[in-house]
Amino acid sequence: MRVIAAIDILNGQVVRGLSGIRESYKPLISKVTKAIAPFELIMEMREALGITDFYIADLDAILAGQKNERLYSSLVKEGIKIYLDAGSKNCADLQYLMSLNVFKVVAGLETIESIRELKFAAQMLGSRLVFSLDMKEGVPFTTREELVLKSPQSIMMEAINAGVDHLFILDLAKVGTGKGASTDNLVAKARGQSEEIFIMAGGGIGSFQDVISLKTSGANAVVVSSALHDGTFDRETLKLISAL
Repeated sequence: MRVIAAIDILNGQVVRGLSGIRESYKPLISKVTKAIAPFELIMEMREALGITDFYIADLDAILAGQKNERLYSSLVKEGIKIYLDAGSKNCADLQYLMSLNVFKVVAGLETIESIRELKFAAQMLGSRLVFSLDMKEGVPFTTREELVLKSPQSIMMEAINAGVDHLFILDLAKVGTGKGASTDNLVAKARGQSEEIFIMAGGGIGSFQDVISLKTSGANAVVVSSALHDGTFDRETLKLISAL
């Protein structure tokens, strides 16, 4: 089971995501590092925990269109595998991010214009593309009229049928709570649809048992943050998770 560390960047600093209420996000307080500058924090996390995969939600880009491109470049040079959500709306946006040599680019339900654009991106980018099924309290997190009334399962199946082979299932309302993931059922449904798809799950993961549950449902990777910074998932625990 792969462990991917989630990093939320707002106003150029790493912040602690909590329930997707972004106006309340505060600078991160961590037992792993004292840094809040993204580059230094990620380097110190790699040193302390051995993590090289980082899911970066660049809220400066998502909310204001201000991409932290210098950061991406610096991390790529250090060999960090970046899964980058920078508010892409269409295939052209995703192709641009791919040109920055990040590991994976993320098309989030929150910002992608349509399933049609997602299909174009899947055709152009293949396995370099991740579709993030963004939800809040189990409801699709999108303003797109053609998507907002659909169920998460329906949108997920459309994405898979459009050619997406990397899927991130995320409930933002659970982020930072450590109360357990609520996405097991959707993970199982995605796995039932395809044995080949790579499934990432996140939001609320706070214990080793949460990871076991998601693994049993069919997830290939967990995306975690608070459990790393509060010391729940230390280096030894991460080794156990990686061995699953």
